[in-house]
Amino acid sequence: MRFVFAIPLKPRRACANWGLAQANLQRTVRSATRAAAAADAQIIVACHDEPDLMSAAGGNAHVLPVSFPEPTNTQDAGRDKSRKRRSIGTWLRERLDGGAVYVMFLDADDLVHRDVVKHTLAQEHGSYLVNDAYSFDLRRRLLQHRPEGFEWARGSCFVCRFTPNELPTSEDDTSCVFAQFGAAPDQRGHLEYPELAAELGRPPEPFPFAAAVYTVNHPESTWGRRSGGQRPLAPRELVWPNAARRVLAEQFSAPDLADEVAGTLATFAPFARTSAAHLPRKLRRRARSLSRLRRAP
Repeated sequence: MRFVFAIPLKPRRACANWGLAQANLQRTVRSATRAAAAADAQIIVACHDEPDLMSAAGGNAHVLPVSFPEPTNTQDAGRDKSRKRRSIGTWLRERLDGGAVYVMFLDADDLVHRDVVKHTLAQEHGSYLVNDAYSFDLRRRLLQHRPEGFEWARGSCFVCRFTPNELPTSEDDTSCVFAQFGAAPDQRGHLEYPELAAELGRPPEPFPFAAAVYTVNHPESTWGRRSGGQRPLAPRELVWPNAARRVLAEQFSAPDLADEVAGTLATFAPFARTSAAHLPRKLRRRARSLSRLRRAP
């Protein structure tokens, strides 16, 4: 085992829609399964309530039940997430044969590129950072691409190499190296992972391709439920529908999302004032016309 995807899953009672939470996780596991097929990699899902992964997981996915109490409020969500990660680290420590292992921290609604594992093991850097990334707005059904990264996602989907003695001895072991990659309020959150890895002598290398898709603006978004807000769209960064479908289906193993991509020019009309410059020239006039029609009384 040389690479592990570590995925903590919220308890069912903490979800607004358990069916949607499972669908998001199935999509995450499906993308990780394809990436894991490139090498000796495994997917571990730590959870209070066992999800249905029959349609998504291959033989390299493992569900790890936890026995500690569920979080009782939104503020404890970070503690629950960190403790589930430490449970994964403990499980991993007991099974390593002595070599180091790369761990990729994933949320249960993230997607990973098919080449993430292959690239990591080929280059063997101490850690890896996702800069170039996509976000998929589940409400608007639009894909956004930002090569320089999303500031709010900095350090998310982070990959770091750990030796066995750096992994936790139990879910309550907060002093080990692995446990430092935690969540607020008790550990340094994902925004600080790059600095933390550098302090450990493993400065991150950015993946040279768009390595992740963050699904946003859905009822199971912890950030959205806590803040009451939605992630904004940058019109100039929207990916044209045909290209979006190819990216989601071929690179991130998410054909169901590809089928959901909003596929008409009318969808882009609300953004035409600011985004028409990036459309194919023959479509700019039509986009502006649709925008005017939408604003007409």
